[in-house]
Amino acid sequence: MSAIALLQRGVDADTPTNGSRGDRSDRLLPSMDSHQRTCTIVRVEGELDAAIFPEFSEALERAVTSSSRAVIVDFRQTRFLSIGSALKLAGAKEAAVAGGVDLRVVAARREVERVLDVTGVRPLFHVYPSVQAALEA
Repeated sequence: MSAIALLQRGVDADTPTNGSRGDRSDRLLPSMDSHQRTCTIVRVEGELDAAIFPEFSEALERAVTSSSRAVIVDFRQTRFLSIGSALKLAGAKEAAVAGGVDLRVVAARREVERVLDVTGVRPLFHVYPSVQAALEA
């Protein structure tokens, strides 16, 4: 099962807050988290396909419209990213800029980088290698 998590203040940026790792590898579960009240991290694990897109879309919109100054979308554990999800990320970038929010992307997997490149979304972002690097930016 896949998971979407919005991380909470005081939680290590590399630890999921919903505890839903284990054998759940095909679905996404929404949750939210803020790092020191200045940054919200949206973590996506597993496959981000059409079945999970509504949850991703909602989590991304909640994060961008929260009181955070920055939003980090963490794709390090994402095995598949749909074209629609990449385009949603581009739309969220526009909304973030309009709202004065810095939207950052963490992607280490080649599969995710490829979709971001093919859709033309990659140039919209500085893609960070880790959550820590994105937090320090």
